[in-house]
Amino acid sequence: MSNFNHSQQSQVFLQKNGSQPPNLPPMDEYGDLLPQLLSGPRKCEKGAGLSWLLKAFELFRDQPLLWLAIGVVYLIIFAIGGSIPFINFIFPFLSFVFIGGIIKGCADQSAGKELRFDHLFSAFNTHIKPLIILSILYAVVLIVAMIPIALIFGGMAMSAVYQSDSFALISVVVGISLAFILVTPILMIIWFAPALIVLHDVEPMQAMKMSFRGCVKNLLPFLVFGLMAPILMLLGTLFTLGLGLIVLLPIGMITYYTSYRDVWTDQPLSAM
Repeated sequence: MSNFNHSQQSQVFLQKNGSQPPNLPPMDEYGDLLPQLLSGPRKCEKGAGLSWLLKAFELFRDQPLLWLAIGVVYLIIFAIGGSIPFINFIFPFLSFVFIGGIIKGCADQSAGKELRFDHLFSAFNTHIKPLIILSILYAVVLIVAMIPIALIFGGMAMSAVYQSDSFALISVVVGISLAFILVTPILMIIWFAPALIVLHDVEPMQAMKMSFRGCVKNLLPFLVFGLMAPILMLLGTLFTLGLGLIVLLPIGMITYYTSYRDVWTDQPLSAM
């Protein structure tokens, strides 16, 4: 009897009667903490832009056939959806839902879990509403940005009719530069947004703001990334007669995840 009372007294209860259990941070299947969202974006070294590509290739290399299947099916779905009247208008709004599923697959694979083909469709079950809202907001911003771009190119085209060939060439260069200046911030507001939504349940508008902050703080890494990615794509296309694009597509989509890990989590992949 005394032993029973002693064992009761020696027990320690961390949870009060009637209260909820403590919120423990998410862990992987090995008991290690999963990447946690930072309160603000990390400023990465400029070489991180190349690291994002290399880390994406490492994830691809671990499951190449599965990633190829995901990339090919993604292309086929959008080719078919984009060719059907009426549906081709709706289909672009689903692009972020597929990207969200791919990001979830990257997160599971990186955590030591199984990458599955149905990861491509997994965000339809979990985050379809916020990702479609993100797509709509992105489309609205893009349309608003296209208005001044169209006016700029229209005005330059009219001027070029009455000017010399050299002036026409200068007009084209200036117009492309201005279009790049206007489009770049739009890409910045959506780059990290799908990952923030599917992995941390951030609201779409807040995810866009956070994405922009993360990109602004890492302009040099993104400059390196923006220079290296087209070069690799060009080389991959030329030396494989276009077949390299099938490999480069999934690697490119994986960089959404690898860059997010470096900028927005406490477990940057570049440090591993």
